[in-house]
Amino acid sequence: MVNLYLISGAGLSGLHTICIGLGRRFQKEGLKVGYIKPLGNRYYQEDGKATDEDAAFMRHTLGLEESLDDLCPVVLTPQFIRESLKKKPGDLVQTVMGAYERVSKGKDLVIIQGAFTWTQGLFLGLSARHIASALKAPVILVERFNDVYLADNIIAVHDAFGDELIGTIFNMVPQNRESFLKDILAPRLESDGLRILGSVPYDHTLRSINVEELARLLNGKILTGQEHLDNLVEDIVVGAMSSEHALSIFRRRRNISVVTGGDRSDIQLAAMEAKAKCLILTGNLMPAGTILGRAEELGVPVILVSTDTFTTAERAEMIVKSARTHEPSKLERVQELIDCCIDLDRIDGLIGLKKS
Repeated sequence: MVNLYLISGAGLSGLHTICIGLGRRFQKEGLKVGYIKPLGNRYYQEDGKATDEDAAFMRHTLGLEESLDDLCPVVLTPQFIRESLKKKPGDLVQTVMGAYERVSKGKDLVIIQGAFTWTQGLFLGLSARHIASALKAPVILVERFNDVYLADNIIAVHDAFGDELIGTIFNMVPQNRESFLKDILAPRLESDGLRILGSVPYDHTLRSINVEELARLLNGKILTGQEHLDNLVEDIVVGAMSSEHALSIFRRRRNISVVTGGDRSDIQLAAMEAKAKCLILTGNLMPAGTILGRAEELGVPVILVSTDTFTTAERAEMIVKSARTHEPSKLERVQELIDCCIDLDRIDGLIGLKKS
């Protein structure tokens, strides 16, 4: 039985997406795949239980039978943190190890997904460094390509994990940086003994969220456009300027959702003219009837929220950045990217995976 621990250096790296793609790929090859996320950082409720959203979705996607309590044995909630501070760190590790024993039973391979970053849980003795060492699991870093960091996070993780780090997968690589990564950065890192196991390009489909999910996560009320809730949103734009200026900005952006006050009819009309995928109206201010009529005519969903414009935009932007890979079309695209852009044979060799 083989373990594979995937972690993130700076968060929002598409870690969960890569875990999904690799899990489905191994299943496609006839392997019995297990999964565990030792430390849950995305609070979610399913069947009346507090769990982690990633773990809940992976359970459905991979058809796993284990309980959510085992797929994510520790969920970071305020109550849990208060209670855990009274315990010894080793007790929490034992909780994880017990869950791991159950999810790994009868499996050929277990995918272990890290939390938001590999350092999360350090204070509680539950960071990826603690768990990887306890499970003797080879580690792959999923790193979102960023010119600001380049290789800094890779070197920092290598310093922390040593030989347990078997390589890095660069994710969300902008098109204009692909040749730089392939021809310059990756060869340099490889020459320093830092393996690059894949380079996955930025994909607009995967970095989007449908309007229905966006409305749910914002606790918003859908006023109109129910037939178009599958519209995909990639970008959030705040409408707090003049309508003339707004129109020029809206037209330069792709698949936008415009956040503005319910009383800004001029901005709302400009957003619809620019083919916004939805409107998010703040402050519980109902729009004019003519706005709702025009939105219905153009098929633009309108969402009403109680929070102010700044807070709403900030939350919406974070939701889009951490969009989940739930829709079937996204799952298919993930598989295409995994197959074409990651050195799967090299990973198999590094983790000692033997296939019949």
